[in-house]
Amino acid sequence: MSNMFLQQVTLSSSRILLELVEEFLPQIIGTPNSLISNDLPYEGHHILVLDSADKPVLLSCDHQDGGRAFLNALAVLDGLNRDRAWLFRLYPALFTGDAYYHGNFRPEDIQLITLAPTLPPGMAQLCRRFPALSCRVAQAMEVNGEIGLFIEPEPLMAFDQSDTHEPETAAIKPFRSGAVTLTEEETRYFNS
Repeated sequence: MSNMFLQQVTLSSSRILLELVEEFLPQIIGTPNSLISNDLPYEGHHILVLDSADKPVLLSCDHQDGGRAFLNALAVLDGLNRDRAWLFRLYPALFTGDAYYHGNFRPEDIQLITLAPTLPPGMAQLCRRFPALSCRVAQAMEVNGEIGLFIEPEPLMAFDQSDTHEPETAAIKPFRSGAVTLTEEETRYFNS
């Protein structure tokens, strides 16, 4: 039996993370999927794909900062909304699915997944409120000399509107004030 060498590695660029994400697309969004573009003309590193239901998914990657990945993804969504005619000419596959007939493509219907080694502050709240948004922690791992991608097993789940269960709170013990009587053991401890 051989020993397995496993360690977390720091990636030197977001381009490398993007290549790993592209390699692991079936594990991230399922199969079948269709790559539309891995080189969108916007700042940051993004992959635009169609999932198994022919719905668009934008994956935004950053090898250091989840907040930057998220902000860059928002800029891409804004750009896609502004440049629909350009989008139709370059990526007609986006307009061929059942829900996306010519002229009816809506960038706000794109599922957005950010992948970075850290979650941006406040992202858990956003993911609960917006079901089309998922933020995943992605770590590069070296296994016996090969680089792979570890993505946290569960994405932040969308907030279930039907769940009205209030979180349980611990009973609050009142603060002791005034004269306190010590036990015999406590008195010996403090007097020694």
